[in-house]
Amino acid sequence: MYFRKSIYLVGFVAATTFGATTLHADPKPKNTKATDSQTVANFYAGTSRLWKSCKPGGVYLGGGWEAQAYCKRKSESVSVGKWSVKRGVLCIDLVHYWQQGDGVGSKPNDDRECIAHITDADGQIWRSWNDDGDWWRLQAVKDDKGAAKGFKLKSKVTRLRKKLGV
Repeated sequence: MYFRKSIYLVGFVAATTFGATTLHADPKPKNTKATDSQTVANFYAGTSRLWKSCKPGGVYLGGGWEAQAYCKRKSESVSVGKWSVKRGVLCIDLVHYWQQGDGVGSKPNDDRECIAHITDADGQIWRSWNDDGDWWRLQAVKDDKGAAKGFKLKSKVTRLRKKLGV
């Protein structure tokens, strides 16, 4: 089974963009600066970003900068990689793994998924995906329907990683 990166990228963008359906995008606020990288890392570390398009599906941004992802649409596939934050920009690099004959197929993402973070003069943090021009107010995880504390898909990811040997 060939795993397509688009499922994970679309899922990540959809969950983090549309997780809070009551919000709307705005143009880039004035008088902003890049959010401190440690602030961004602290916000995302130890959280799952849930993808509505996969039900269940999402990416976990864990300790040691490891990222692990799963999508029910590609239920025998798993993605493992790293996440990083530099100058307020969070990026996720995943390698997708799937059963291929008697072995395991793999393919790294062609493109990095990145989210820029800025802080306005009032201290409000905003984020934008891959420089698309729309900016969204950052919500606390507890208020974001597309996010959860902890590794929500741990059992599925652990099973698949063991099965595929990754």
